Amino acid sequence: MPKEVYHSEPISIPEVKKLLLSRAREGEELSYMQRIALEHAQLVSRIDAKVAKELVDLLIEKFRLTNKGAITLANYIPTTVDEVRQLLWKEALSMETETLEQILEEVSKVDILDTAQKKLEIDDLTPDNNEEEEETEVDSSMIPEDLR
Repeated sequence: MPKEVYHSEPISIPEVKKLLLSRAREGEELSYMQRIALEHAQLVSRIDAKVAKELVDLLIEKFRLTNKGAITLANYIPTTVDEVRQLLWKEALSMETETLEQILEEVSKVDILDTAQKKLEIDDLTPDNNEEEEETEVDSSMIPEDLR
């Protein structure tokens, strides 16, 4: 049964990863959907959660981006002005190219995680189900004749 939602606030993918990992480490069993979200976040997160939050706050404060736009940039970490323009879409329509270049400059200052830093084995968070299984003998009378 889903829990009742009292408050909802958009967060970046790296923050989702941090939240779900902390829940799993505390021993809370993650639901199927939470595990899928965690796996996705691990694959696509390019920066650390703390860095993502700082970047979002900076973009909102310095460039007056919406929360959604700043989170989108933190999630994707664009590398060209055209990518910034595409990700911000309507917000970018009213911005000059110089402003978009300044946004790109701020985004490019962020340290990107390398593959080793991104990788955390999800299997380590769950109990090992690969324990030795007991071998049970199958009576040949249980197998249909055409399958023997």
